[in-house]
Amino acid sequence: MNESKQFKRASWLQMLMAAAMSIAVNIYISYTGYINYYLTGVVGFSVVIAGSFVTIFRIWDAVTDVGMGMVVDRTNTRLGKFRPFMIAGGIGSFISSHALIYLPPMVAEGMPRKVVFILIYLVFVLMTTMQACALRASAQVLTNDPKQRATMGMLNGIALTLLYSGMPILVFSHIMPMTRGFNLEFFTTLLRYTSIISLVCIAMSVLSFGKHDVKRPEGEDKPAPGFNMKEALSVLVNNKQLLMLVLSAGTDKLATTLQGNATVVVIIFAIVAGNSQLSSAANAYTMWPSIIMILLGVGALGRKFGAKRSLVVSSWGGLAVCTLSILLWMFGDPHSLAFPGYEGFQGWTFFTIAYLVLWCAMKGFGMVASNSLNPMLADVIDYEEYRSGKYLPGIIGALFNLADKIISSLGSTVIALLCAMIGFTSELPTVDTPYSIPLFAIGLLGMYGISIIGLIVNLICLHFYQLTPEKMAEIRSALVERKAAGSIN
Repeated sequence: MNESKQFKRASWLQMLMAAAMSIAVNIYISYTGYINYYLTGVVGFSVVIAGSFVTIFRIWDAVTDVGMGMVVDRTNTRLGKFRPFMIAGGIGSFISSHALIYLPPMVAEGMPRKVVFILIYLVFVLMTTMQACALRASAQVLTNDPKQRATMGMLNGIALTLLYSGMPILVFSHIMPMTRGFNLEFFTTLLRYTSIISLVCIAMSVLSFGKHDVKRPEGEDKPAPGFNMKEALSVLVNNKQLLMLVLSAGTDKLATTLQGNATVVVIIFAIVAGNSQLSSAANAYTMWPSIIMILLGVGALGRKFGAKRSLVVSSWGGLAVCTLSILLWMFGDPHSLAFPGYEGFQGWTFFTIAYLVLWCAMKGFGMVASNSLNPMLADVIDYEEYRSGKYLPGIIGALFNLADKIISSLGSTVIALLCAMIGFTSELPTVDTPYSIPLFAIGLLGMYGISIIGLIVNLICLHFYQLTPEKMAEIRSALVERKAAGSIN
């Protein structure tokens, strides 16, 4: 069969602009990574409740994902399936995030303030869900060319590396010295940057979907009548490729979330190493080497051998790097960690050089792994259409998000419970908290230990994941033939 008839392709500009969706969605996730300090310092929750808050409401987030996925799969407007929700979600996230920070302090302390925060947070979660509905399906919507899907994974990885490297620099080198703590001024200042960047990225993403997310002829690519929650969950059970991908991605996301958790960062850099700005310095020094690893990993390896193989290689590499990193922090001298241009630098030390090499490698392997997932999810959407005859980009993306969010949301709860067990019941550790071995252990677990567990799960799941480039070529040919014969609903 002629290859040009099998492939739909996107332009480089469309793929670049679509990658902005990763920033638009994840910048709010990064922002809420600091929310525990707002909950304890401004709203008035205890440490354990604040830590559990994120987990509890991630479940609400996951449920809204499934509901939104069902709505998306039934949507067919002049703006297509996804763009109406991207626009509404982007504007709604902007408004609700501001209400979340500015309104509670205006309400009386105690239960009234807590209730107001919870109600606004429910709306905020719904808005971010609308905004995110297209993220997991973007590679499937724009292209079915496996090389372009790998390229989109690479571009998403670069976008997220810029975000997660830039956020600590912004927080610890610019905002924290000005606000002198995680206080109300800190959250309002960070929110200005977060909301504006998200709106710009949403606008870019909407434009990138323009020629591909369009109104379809009546009856084309519609889910079967009567599709409901029970059938949605049956997709997760019966589509084994989706199930393997969900388990792999969820544990990866848990590890990534913990590495960026504000309490873990404070413990490792401020309490153990003695300087909170070291986090932003480390991200500044490792950002570009990490991007090079993504180009070589998701870009070169993924385009040549497929996303699965790049994920296997990156998982083995990540295991080695995390193990070496734990040994370095246990037997090295963390107080010798320092960087040019930052307080305390008196020359390059063995610890600094070793840390930079290992941290760069860990970030690179981690981003290669996490950003192989979008191309793989696009393959899973095609596989479901091949398996069941149903085109369900919304519900499959939602099911993926549901499991991913529930698993990854455990991070804040785990850290809060561990801190409470060693005496931090009313407030979380801060830059002024003295060093202790239990705190050091919590920091290592959050920064590296959970990653090791997640990478082992990756390798087990990938053993059972069967959507190789050869299998996808077979699926793609079958789908083209079915559409030509008019046999797809």
